[in-house]
Amino acid sequence: MKDDRYYLEIAFKEAESSFKEGSIPIGAVIVGPDGDIVSTGRNRVFSAWDPCAHAEVDAIRNAGKKLLEPPYKNKCTIYSTVEPCPMCSGALIIADITRAVWALTDHYLGAMRIMKEVQHFRHKFDKIEITPQPYLDLAERSEELHRTYDKRRGREYTVSRIKEI
Repeated sequence: MKDDRYYLEIAFKEAESSFKEGSIPIGAVIVGPDGDIVSTGRNRVFSAWDPCAHAEVDAIRNAGKKLLEPPYKNKCTIYSTVEPCPMCSGALIIADITRAVWALTDHYLGAMRIMKEVQHFRHKFDKIEITPQPYLDLAERSEELHRTYDKRRGREYTVSRIKEI
């Protein structure tokens, strides 16, 4: 199997393509448990005019259903040229990526280190005002959709997400 540097070099090719397209030069590669490249991605924020088109998210989207298949689920590594931001870090969790390797630590918006090691990440959310669950009927409606979805998938919906606020 190839080493981390090999896959980071491929991520850099994606970053260079992103740079040429006028976007932030970040690239990513998802690698399966046997060292096979599952997908690549690059930042497309300014080339696609999509604030969510980060390299890691692009790679996850490009991997498609493969990340949900048993040979890959909970067994993939992502390589990125820059430490994943809060959004991308969350996407890695949702996609069940089990290892992240990056070339450059991001002391401004990097989140993986902070999420894993430091307790003071909450200040990043201070500028966002939140209004949780303002309408009980809509909360119940959303929960019923999730309950039905889980039932369809053969899973039991056991914990109510609705809490008095």
